[in-house]
Amino acid sequence: MKEEDFRVRAAPSPTGRVHTGNLRTFLNNFLFAKSTNGKYILRIEDTDQKRKVEGGIEAIVETLGLYNIEFDESPLKGGGYEPYIQSQRLDIYKKYAQQLVEKDCAYYCFCTQERLQSLREQDERSTYDRHCRDLNEEEVKNNLDEKKPYVVRMKFPLDGVTEFRDEIYGTIKVKNSEVDDQVLLKTDEYPTYHFAVVVDDHLMDITHVFRGREYLSQTPKNVFLYDSLGWERPKWVHTPHLLNPDGVGKLSKRKGAMSAVSYLRKGYLPDAVLNYLALCGWAPKGDVAKQDEIYTVQELIELFSIDRMKKSNARYDENKLNHMNSKHVRNMGLEKLTEYVFHWAENLVLKNFIADEYDESEDWEKELKQDVKKYLPLWKENEEYFKKALNLEFERITYLAELPKALDFFYKKELTWSDEDWNTKNHSKKEIADALENILPKLENIFGNEEYSHEKWEEVVRGYADELDWKHGDLFLAVRSATTGRLKSPPLLESFEIMGWEKVKTFLKQAINWLRS
Repeated sequence: MKEEDFRVRAAPSPTGRVHTGNLRTFLNNFLFAKSTNGKYILRIEDTDQKRKVEGGIEAIVETLGLYNIEFDESPLKGGGYEPYIQSQRLDIYKKYAQQLVEKDCAYYCFCTQERLQSLREQDERSTYDRHCRDLNEEEVKNNLDEKKPYVVRMKFPLDGVTEFRDEIYGTIKVKNSEVDDQVLLKTDEYPTYHFAVVVDDHLMDITHVFRGREYLSQTPKNVFLYDSLGWERPKWVHTPHLLNPDGVGKLSKRKGAMSAVSYLRKGYLPDAVLNYLALCGWAPKGDVAKQDEIYTVQELIELFSIDRMKKSNARYDENKLNHMNSKHVRNMGLEKLTEYVFHWAENLVLKNFIADEYDESEDWEKELKQDVKKYLPLWKENEEYFKKALNLEFERITYLAELPKALDFFYKKELTWSDEDWNTKNHSKKEIADALENILPKLENIFGNEEYSHEKWEEVVRGYADELDWKHGDLFLAVRSATTGRLKSPPLLESFEIMGWEKVKTFLKQAINWLRS
C-alpha cells in the first residue's frame, strides 16, 4: 500500500467539547496523515444518544479549526463514504450483525435486565454467563416470534489465544477465556462501540487506528470481528496516556486540564500547544531533534513517524507547556506578535464559540473578557504606543492573558495600591513616602529636561539611597511600586520613556498621598 492510500480517522462523541486528551489524539492522527500524504476523516460516534448535544459536531470542527487541524472528509464536508454519523448507519450495523449470527459468530441474547442485574449483584467483576449462547434454533425462533427483546452478542471462542500486533507495543496475545461475549447490537438496534468501530473502519477503508492504550485489552474483540467477517485488519496504534501532574489517572479538568478553546483564550499559541502535546509520548530521532524542543507544526509533520512513539505514559507538565509557549511567543517577533494579540483579543477572548454553550466559563475567563473589553480599544487607538509597551513585556510573558494587567499602568490615569504592592520589610510606608517626596525633584531635574540616560538615572537613585543609608534595591523598588502599582514590572527607565515624565510624576504624587493616608 502506498502512503497516499493511508487513511486515519478521529471518531469523537458529539458532546461539543474538545479537551486536552482529545486534542492529543486528534493531533496524532493529523500528523500521521499529513506526514504520509494520507487522508484524515472525521466520523461521529453518537450511538450513546444521552451524551449527544445540539451543535456538537460543529463545535468539534470549529475548535479544531482554531488549531488549523482540518479534515479531508467529515459529516460537514462529505467525501464519498457517507454517512459519517453512526446514528445514520443503523441499517448497516444490523446487516452485519445478521451476517455474524448466520456464520455462528454471534447469537441472540434474550436475557432480561433483571437477570443481568442479578448476575452483577452476585459478583460485580463477573462477565455475562453466556446463558443464551447455546439456545437451539427452535428456542431462538420462538423467542423472536414472541417479539421478546434481545441483543446480539459476539460468540467469542472459549479456548485458545487471540494474537494481534500493535505498532507501539508489538505482538499482543490474550487468552480467549479472558474475553466476554460482548454485546454488538443493543435492544434499540444501536451498535456498541466495539462493533460499530469495526464496521465503520472497514467500510471507510481506514488503514491505521490511533486510540488510547485503554483499548488495547479490548482489541481481541475487534480482531474476532474482522476475522469472522473476512476483512483485513487495520494497523492498530494504541497511544500511551497523558496523566495528571501527580501521575495518577488520565489528565482531568480537576487536575489542571482545560478545554482546547480555553487554552487559546488564555493566550497559548496553537503551535505551542500542539508542540507540547506532540512531545507527550513521541520524540523525533536524535540526529534531527532540536535541543530546545521548539517545533512548528510543519516541522512536526516532517519529523513524525509511528516508530518514534513511546510506550510509557506522559505526565502533564504545565511548567513545560508555559516554557514552550513563551518560546513560541518570542519566536514570533514583535510585528507578528502585535498582529496576533489583536487577533487573540477579538477572535478568541471576546468571541463566543459553540463549545462555550457546554462549558461554563471559568472565573479567569470572565475576568479576562472584561479586561480585554476595557483595554483593546486603547491598544488599537495608538498601535505604536502599544507596540512599544508590548516590546517591554516581550521577553517576560508566558501567555497573552497576562498582558492586560502587565500593561495596565501604561493606560491608567490613576493607580491604586494595596499593602502587598510595597516592600515594607526594611522601611515603613511613611519612610517610603518621605523618600519618594525628596527624590521627585531630583528625578524631575533629569527627566523634565530630557537629559537622562541609564547612567544618570541610576546615579540619581543610587546616590540618594546612599544619602538615606538605604539599600539601592529598596529605593528602586519604592519608585517601581509608585509608578507602576506593583513590585514587578518591565524595566523602569524604558517604561518612563513610553509613559512620559508628566504621567510618571502624577503617579509619584498619587503614591506619596496614598502612603501618607
